[in-house]
Amino acid sequence: MTNPLVAYVSGIPSRPTVKVRNGPSTNYDPPMFEIPVGTANLPVLEVRVDEQGTNIQGRTYQWFRLQFPNGQIGWTRDDLLTIGGDGTPYGYGVIVTPTVAGNLIRAFVPNIPASPVAPVGVIPAAPVAPIPAAPIAPVAPAAPTLPSTPTQPVQPVTVMPVTPPAPVTPAPVPTVVVVPVIIPVTTTAPAPVAPVAPVAPIPAAPPPVAPVPAPPSNQPTAIIKTMGAAPTRTGPSTTFPRTSVILNRNGRYPILQVQRENAGQQYRWFQVSNAGQSVWIREDLVTYDGDTFAFGLPTDLYHAPMKDNYWWVRGFNMPPNMDQGLVQHDGWDMGAATGEPIYCGPNGGTVVKTNVCAKCTPDRPNAASSGYDIGDPAIVNDPGWGYGYGTYVIVWYTSAQLPASTCTLLASRGFGDSAAMGVMYAHLAQKIVNDGQVLTPGQQIGMCGNTGNSEATHLHLESRASKSPQFIGWANIRSGVMDDVALFKR
Repeated sequence: MTNPLVAYVSGIPSRPTVKVRNGPSTNYDPPMFEIPVGTANLPVLEVRVDEQGTNIQGRTYQWFRLQFPNGQIGWTRDDLLTIGGDGTPYGYGVIVTPTVAGNLIRAFVPNIPASPVAPVGVIPAAPVAPIPAAPIAPVAPAAPTLPSTPTQPVQPVTVMPVTPPAPVTPAPVPTVVVVPVIIPVTTTAPAPVAPVAPVAPIPAAPPPVAPVPAPPSNQPTAIIKTMGAAPTRTGPSTTFPRTSVILNRNGRYPILQVQRENAGQQYRWFQVSNAGQSVWIREDLVTYDGDTFAFGLPTDLYHAPMKDNYWWVRGFNMPPNMDQGLVQHDGWDMGAATGEPIYCGPNGGTVVKTNVCAKCTPDRPNAASSGYDIGDPAIVNDPGWGYGYGTYVIVWYTSAQLPASTCTLLASRGFGDSAAMGVMYAHLAQKIVNDGQVLTPGQQIGMCGNTGNSEATHLHLESRASKSPQFIGWANIRSGVMDDVALFKR
């Protein structure tokens, strides 16, 4: 018998509680109460779409009506919950591996009466399977552990009253500028331009998954880099229906073929084999390994700056192949635990610019925690906030340090044989290198954080090419901004 659908409060990094509201929207203010992150085995009574149609990147939020251990019933948003069990009545199917609800696509289901509420302390007819907690490590990611949560009776938890945040007075801004913002170029020290897109990374840490045996090392292999399990499709485009096959995070699957779609951002799609079944997955959800030359996948690119302990959040989205359904974004966002080490490229490089966020404090390191909206001009125009980048490091890679495939690509785009690239590693918790420092191959340069125009821990990775082998200022090479796929494997 399949266990009923239950939820675990996974929340977001740096916030110990999650708000519970009277209805399926943030417009239900003030919240009823706050529930601690880690609260598990919460019966799902109902799921509704956000009443205001609030969405992120075109995906409308879903709200879960839950029964809490304190006896109250309220609503919590899907990106703050991990769910598992039989979600078929709510349009999710059977969820074997606990997954963040915000990562799941909910099928249409007609309105159905809410599930009856059992009195607190009464043992439900069907046992509730506990969902493993994904603890948030303050410095380095820790292995997820299974919460030891009894299924009967439900124990009370401490409910924390909602305290309105202290009012924050933004620094005066001479003119109102709509993002994206171009920072004026000075002749002395050009400041980095403001981020062109709000940053709203997926916050929760990934749940544990069963390991997948690694294929032979030289076999072309796709490695899943989503936060949780990854959905698949029957063909190489989002126009094809989803399959029932879910691929595990960090799972390794043989690549059968690679095709590029003809619409939108023209992503490549990987056909992979899973237990003898062929399915398709989009390239931004995977990295790859092995001899992939025959598939047109460069084998010499830099690996991701955080090795294996990261998950994919958001990619490059700029003209001319911009997806109008998504926000404009000039780099990659990669989620990780606060303090996760960040490394430079495998051939070394030179630190040409660093910044420590002057207005970031331990209790208010970013726009969200300081009372600003993401993308607020008071943040992205303020050098005290690092023009939105917070604490960052810019590393310069000369043509001799770049992969051969990257040099070939730059030459084809008119940058010449002496082209170089600058890479910004932004929103850091801490930098550990200095301006002018020559880096050894793969040297650590900082730690993943949540500073500046940010609301959850992640790395913003941004690449810009230059015809000059010498660094001439970040703002001066704005025209060379390009998808990080020119230099990095995802």
